[in-house]
Amino acid sequence: MDRGSMWMVGVHFHSAAGSAVRHFYLVDGAADGSEARTRAVGAIGCVPRLAGGHVGDVGTPWVEVQRVVEDPLGRVGLSAPLLAQEVS
Repeated sequence: MDRGSMWMVGVHFHSAAGSAVRHFYLVDGAADGSEARTRAVGAIGCVPRLAGGHVGDVGTPWVEVQRVVEDPLGRVGLSAPLLAQEVS
């Protein structure tokens, strides 16, 4: 696994019933944060429908993208969240 191309994408949205929902996706092999965001948001269509049906709108403010990083000692962590202009 190449940690340089591994991303964690948090997608936050509301169900049709108004409940706050968070999904987190590990995206491997994305060239950049924008591609990781696109792939994670696309995965929502594969998720079984939540109680109440429609999952609602997933806009840019509701998506957080972070690169999976490894320090010199081999510890795995996350970068700071990318700015909106870096993933749009």
